[in-house]
Amino acid sequence: MDTTGGGSVLKALHSDSTRELELSGTRSELLALGRKLRSGRGEILLAKVPNPFPYTRSLSRIEFQQASGKIRVSSSGDGETLEVTGRLESFSLLAENIEGFASEADQGDHLHVDYFPEHDYLAEGSGSLVVAIDSYAIQTS
Repeated sequence: MDTTGGGSVLKALHSDSTRELELSGTRSELLALGRKLRSGRGEILLAKVPNPFPYTRSLSRIEFQQASGKIRVSSSGDGETLEVTGRLESFSLLAENIEGFASEADQGDHLHVDYFPEHDYLAEGSGSLVVAIDSYAIQTS
């Protein structure tokens, strides 16, 4: 297990009505997440957000593990975990997208990771994921 440390701002928010998930943090935290995703398994503890509006709740951890097929992103039944499962090749593609975004994004940019037919690495039924750099952390490398 990996904890992101006391100064962590990596967080995941979930909307019960739309099933959308938002993952945000500093550039360095998003880059580290990409590196960890490439391993295909792990857990990262997240910062909790007391009032996650417009989302419904703040999740406490990300868990990822290898499974057959493309990536499936979902919120766990306990409502505390962002779960990411899929084959290692799909994890690498997701990691590449997150790392590229974290390296090049401007303040206010978002990366939308949404399923569509013939998607390279997302499975049908995967939740919608928005990746963002925290606006107050935009300067972090």
